[in-house]
Amino acid sequence: MGRIAILGGTGPEGVGLAMRLAHVGEQILVGSREASRAADAVSRIAAAVPGARVSGGINEVIIANADYVVLSFPFDGLAPFLGAHGDKLAGKIVIDIINPLAVRRGVFSVPQIPEGSAGELAQRMAPKARVVGAFKTLSAEHLREVHKPLAGDVILCGEDEAAKQEVAQLVRRIPSLRPLDAGAMVNSRAIEAMTALLINLNRRYNATTAIRILGID
Repeated sequence: MGRIAILGGTGPEGVGLAMRLAHVGEQILVGSREASRAADAVSRIAAAVPGARVSGGINEVIIANADYVVLSFPFDGLAPFLGAHGDKLAGKIVIDIINPLAVRRGVFSVPQIPEGSAGELAQRMAPKARVVGAFKTLSAEHLREVHKPLAGDVILCGEDEAAKQEVAQLVRRIPSLRPLDAGAMVNSRAIEAMTALLINLNRRYNATTAIRILGID
């Protein structure tokens, strides 16, 4: 579908998504604040996916060569990055996979965010980008197990209908995943809260959970 830059792509979720997308033949650009960390992630992806079309570089540099941009920073790094480089995302489809999470006494929750959610913050700080929230409830561990099928729904949020349709096509490239359009970006608040719930369930039941919406054919 084009070159996919995963910014902050050296963390578990970014690497996992990079592996899955590389496994289905997508061209991946792994971004990091440090070129050495990007190179290390590229090596891990190439080892897990022989023949992967993957390269790496500094976050703000690889944006220019990308057709799609995935934001996979820790939440605390999102606003500083967009404050410095959000203008470079103008006109691009930007996929926000970030989950703001807080933990207290072993219980995960979503902290209060003035904008409401990571997706809403991204859209506010990069107003000319075509931001779509997606992939937020998928397990990083399951993403990295590229030879095992995934299961579940990928909930999409955003204001740009055409952008959501393109991201839905990308989701369908990964076998067994189903994209569902949840409407406006405000709904990413519920999805981010759902991710915290899934993590709490994982810890309680020693499991790795996903979500499936029933009643939609």
